[in-house]
Amino acid sequence: MQSSEKSIAELKKSVGQHRFTYRPLGQKRREIRLVQLSRELRDASNGKSVPFLRMHHASFDGENLPQYCALSYTWGPSLKGAVLIKYKKMPAREVQVSTNLLDALCHFARLSDQMLETVRRVFWIDQLCINQKNKGEKNHQVGMMTEIFAQAKMTNVWLGSRQATLSCEVVKKYDQDVSRIREVESNDPELQYEHSSASQEVDRILIELLKDDWKQLHALADFCKHPWFERAWVVQEVATSSNVIVYWEGGKCEWSSFQNLWLLSFWLIKRIIRAKDHHKLAAAHRLARIYSTLHMTVYQSLIPPRTYPLIELIKNMLICGKTRATLPEDLIYSNMGIASDKDTCGIAVDYKKHYTDIFTDAALQFLKTLGAQALAWSCQRTKINDSPLLPSWVPNLRLQFSFMVIHPMLPHHSDLSSKLFSAAGNSNFEYTVDGSRENLSIRTSYVDRVVKVEPFYCLTEHLVSAGSITPHSQAWLADYGRFFDFAVDRVPTRYDDSIRQEMYWRIPIADHYLDLDTNSKRRAGLEVKEWYMAILQPDDSLSASAISMSTRYNDNLSMKHHVAFVTATGYIGLGGWETVEGDEVHLVQGSDLPFLLRKTYGHYQLVSQAYVHGIMDGELIHDNTEFWWLGIH
Repeated sequence: MQSSEKSIAELKKSVGQHRFTYRPLGQKRREIRLVQLSRELRDASNGKSVPFLRMHHASFDGENLPQYCALSYTWGPSLKGAVLIKYKKMPAREVQVSTNLLDALCHFARLSDQMLETVRRVFWIDQLCINQKNKGEKNHQVGMMTEIFAQAKMTNVWLGSRQATLSCEVVKKYDQDVSRIREVESNDPELQYEHSSASQEVDRILIELLKDDWKQLHALADFCKHPWFERAWVVQEVATSSNVIVYWEGGKCEWSSFQNLWLLSFWLIKRIIRAKDHHKLAAAHRLARIYSTLHMTVYQSLIPPRTYPLIELIKNMLICGKTRATLPEDLIYSNMGIASDKDTCGIAVDYKKHYTDIFTDAALQFLKTLGAQALAWSCQRTKINDSPLLPSWVPNLRLQFSFMVIHPMLPHHSDLSSKLFSAAGNSNFEYTVDGSRENLSIRTSYVDRVVKVEPFYCLTEHLVSAGSITPHSQAWLADYGRFFDFAVDRVPTRYDDSIRQEMYWRIPIADHYLDLDTNSKRRAGLEVKEWYMAILQPDDSLSASAISMSTRYNDNLSMKHHVAFVTATGYIGLGGWETVEGDEVHLVQGSDLPFLLRKTYGHYQLVSQAYVHGIMDGELIHDNTEFWWLGIH
């Protein structure tokens, strides 16, 4: 016992009293640091056994760059772990690391050489191999990230020791099934023929997934909640890596297994929709969450780097859902390495700048590239005053993307240049930004003032469930009817009876819907009216076709994600959740959609996009329509 206490005391003296110090990297030689993980754990100053690593420098310009493995993982919130690092001629010293990284290194240290597919256990790990306190070095190393992952012999993904084994086993289970479907799908790529071998195979998998109270489907959905899928850096790391292996406590699988799961979820959703099987619609919604979670990482990993410009990558990141980064600026920097305009986008990696300056740089690029459409992306915030450091026209990328009134599709799904509406006619967008980069001036035409706002909270639940119209549907129809009557009665002469009847079903869906056959947005036609009419049928008379139609209307309800409002002169529209009475409707020069603006202390703030029935096709634009300069702060 005394000997053990003595050895720990000596270790504290040699290790604990000395702070770990990084030696500078040769930036001209494009040097990086690598660490070699020992299979043996060693005692730290606290008496616990911790991973032991040897650190050395390597150069991309050298002739003998050693083979190494890059590690992709989530940092986690705390730095409560520790490892021992022997660096050059210095004695081994303790370095604080995140708990998740400690778990990964302990796991890899225990694995046999056969299980751990890496070269001599040599790793590049950002948390250890970059001096996080040296911003100059960090700028340089982050600029090399794509090359670091591209040069690695493989990338190991660590999902953490808490990851449910069942989920990963389910992923592996369907890997061969998907490969078999891919072999025969050429005869039926759309899975539309009931008796094709591909369709029958997908149907078999769907039945198996839904057995035992959907146990396997729930396991997959839980798996997709893993925080690794929300990491901003994942797309760049996976897209630039030549070989990706995913590890978890108890097993591993190839990255292709996750590509197959993404593809399988898409096939399953398509089969359910084509079969119009309302009993499986709840499963389709669960599968849609799996698909959307995997979409960002899997789809981008299939596209060669430098295919899309930076702005498109950021837009895709916002559309696909929650994306997280320890530092806000990494939400932009994580996309730069794979952007086609990396060297010309006007943004450089610089951790010495405040994230608000980086976000403003991105906003200016949005304006330059997208024109008036850029304002819609600035309105994606969930609170108008979420960050007093950011002007309202600068998107706060830290917040989860909220639904736009007219939700844009990803570039590979539809033509972003196609227009559904033209509220401001064929006018051209003009803007100026002052020297402080706080005030944006745009040209607008005032329409009206909001006098009543109505949120329909009952729409947070489905209107159709288990083949029946739910009580939420009846509640919404009653509440919407009262609101609509109030709105049209403000100016009774504005709308005749035929227009009122058409407005009634067009407004809740913002007069557009998603065409499942072409996966693109379309203006609503009379077939959408039939979907709405299906909701009005008595519960006991719902046919299978009525259930399918009412479900389609439910799935396209823009009113689910927005509040309804009425203006002083009787216009009815939809706006963001933060819309309040007194907000103003403006037509912005060059914009397809109207905007809601809020006047505060002599200047305006962007609130949200808007759908305003009766002005969406340029009805208010005439030869003498004037657009006035207006300042947005």
